[in-house]
Amino acid sequence: MDDKKLELPEDFINSIRDLNALCSQQEDSAVAMLYRLMFRHERNIDILDSYADRIFDALWGFGGEYAEEDYRNYLQYLKAVVPEEYESHKNMFEEDLKMLQDENIEEDE
Repeated sequence: MDDKKLELPEDFINSIRDLNALCSQQEDSAVAMLYRLMFRHERNIDILDSYADRIFDALWGFGGEYAEEDYRNYLQYLKAVVPEEYESHKNMFEEDLKMLQDENIEEDE
């Protein structure tokens, strides 16, 4: 194998940068809308989840640094306002966080 570094085309790097920016903007919009819905005491779980899922997905990929905190705030909201949905959402969140931690440990080894 050649000792040269693998060089990526600048267009490719720019497209990745643009994709990261777009994902970040979409997550910011979802977070803002979710907090707005919570402020207005929305109880429709389908509407709430449509925004919360974007935050949840951010934990796995192109996410903001506050995705976990924002989702935890959502869980607290569910606990207070839509308690029948809290336990299932909390369990799903904890399971995925554990998988993420396990994945990070494997990468570090």
